[in-house]
Amino acid sequence: MVRTYVLATVILTFLFAACHPEKPKPVARSFDRYLYPEDLQGVVPAGVKGDDSIQLARAYIEQWLQQQALLHHAQRNVNMNTEHLEKQVEAYKNGLIVYEYEQGLVSQKLDTVVTDEEIKAYYDSRQELFVLKQPILKTSYIRLKPDAPEQERVKRWFLSEDLKERDLLEKYCSMYASQYALYDTTWHYVDELVNKIPLSKISEDDYRQIGRIFEIIENNELYLIILHDSKFRDSRSPLSLVQRSIRNLILNKRKIDLIDQMQKSIVADARDKNNIEIYN
Repeated sequence: MVRTYVLATVILTFLFAACHPEKPKPVARSFDRYLYPEDLQGVVPAGVKGDDSIQLARAYIEQWLQQQALLHHAQRNVNMNTEHLEKQVEAYKNGLIVYEYEQGLVSQKLDTVVTDEEIKAYYDSRQELFVLKQPILKTSYIRLKPDAPEQERVKRWFLSEDLKERDLLEKYCSMYASQYALYDTTWHYVDELVNKIPLSKISEDDYRQIGRIFEIIENNELYLIILHDSKFRDSRSPLSLVQRSIRNLILNKRKIDLIDQMQKSIVADARDKNNIEIYN
């Protein structure tokens, strides 16, 4: 079997290939193409040994066999314009070289410091970009067994602003709650919250009932839920929710500008030195 041969060969070549000066035997063949032990260098990361290293090598060999078989079939069945193919390969190679240069330039010269003032200015100047497509909520919740003790007292603590009662609630939740998030001031998308709490049992119209405790039993568990704030679809997204996205947008704009300036500078310098020209 090919796999048995491959596995045995991989083990032997990894152990003994360095001891033989002659060209080692191939570890796999696909039609008239061969894969040699040196082709496997770097396939298995340093420190990976035993069965894990064999599995990685085997996976690479299987992928190589599949790719070569498909390539052989394609070459026999596609009427390829060789000149056109070579031009495509050359264009791809040139594009890859330029891309690598641009990425190196960006990593060296891109200013990655984005201030809060810049983020706020971007947010204020592009309000149309930050419109909610679904409601968002600030919410806290406690997940309990329906027979958990002191439930009425827990509800009172949950609504309280008193620091001592909040501390009592924290201790209670650590003992009896299977999951909880108290006094959360972070905005969350509804789609995110439904994975944690049975929010579908609360209608969207009820999102306006700020400060009320919703009591929901689902899957034999009691959920106590308080909505602290809400915003609806088509309203403006809070800055805190989109701050990270704005930072990425600013950095992406800087990156584009940096590359554009580099390209223009290189071309202008080449023109000034008569290194590029158009012949009539």
